[in-house]
Amino acid sequence: MFEKLIQVGFISRELDRILKSYTEIYNIGPWYILKFCPDNVQLMEVYGKRQDYAMNVAVCPIADIRFEYIDPVTTSIFSDFYDEFGEYAVHHLKLGGQDYKTSFDFLASKNIKAIQTGHQTGGTGKNIYTFMDTWKELGFITEIVEVTSDFIKPEPEKWYPDKKNDFKPIFKKASMVGILVKNIERKIKEYEKLGIGPWLIKDFDGKNSSGLNTKIAFSCRENVILKLIQPDPDSFFAGHLMKYGEGIHHIKMEVDDYEHILKYLKSKGLEIIYSGEYLNEVKFSFIDTREHLNFIIEISDKEIDDFSADSLILHP
Repeated sequence: MFEKLIQVGFISRELDRILKSYTEIYNIGPWYILKFCPDNVQLMEVYGKRQDYAMNVAVCPIADIRFEYIDPVTTSIFSDFYDEFGEYAVHHLKLGGQDYKTSFDFLASKNIKAIQTGHQTGGTGKNIYTFMDTWKELGFITEIVEVTSDFIKPEPEKWYPDKKNDFKPIFKKASMVGILVKNIERKIKEYEKLGIGPWLIKDFDGKNSSGLNTKIAFSCRENVILKLIQPDPDSFFAGHLMKYGEGIHHIKMEVDDYEHILKYLKSKGLEIIYSGEYLNEVKFSFIDTREHLNFIIEISDKEIDDFSADSLILHP
């Protein structure tokens, strides 16, 4: 049903600080900034009721996805999320695959509610967006969109930075989204109910070279891998799950030179949360970049292309 990751969305009350970190530390930019409000968005609804809202939105592509930061100006699902979770949480994933109506009708048939929507107007046409409340089932809110063929994106109110730079990000692309869950078999059923699967399951016993003691499931989308993680109480994931509950824990970013980037991130005072090896051949590290980027980053010295190794179980 949902074949591709289009965008990762965050909520922040400190856009200037966040964008400064992205551009100056990680060389990710420039950022397109626009205010969404009744002047340029029609048919606004919040929690199924007609309601105007406003938000400042900053967007930047990196490879084939976009990062989006939303600063809520008025009451909306974004301000509610910020009040509950604060800065350091992923709010939504924009997923693509089927057309908007098919996606909406399918989710509605599974009792998934639309919690915010709007029709952004441009030079011509419309960008119709709807946020569906899949938090309980998936650990994130799902955004679905329909961009009419005649839509011309409105000009940004400003760019950050305002001067043209030759940006060469230290990360090549996002390749995996890690989601903490309490019960992996139950969560897989919820994902499959919403059209996301199949899954490959690997049970780590803590004696492998990664040092992990946990159960992990992978589902390959067109441009990203979704990874569900059921941590053992003794694993380093467990404390995060206990404190923050189920949801997105980290995003894996691909790099050209693992050792060089790891050294660079350490030089910026960033904490290496955990390091290890996968199948005795792939070095990886989790870095606490939440203060700068609002999420934890995983990097490795090579991509993992083969999820058909023994001890991987196809589900269903």
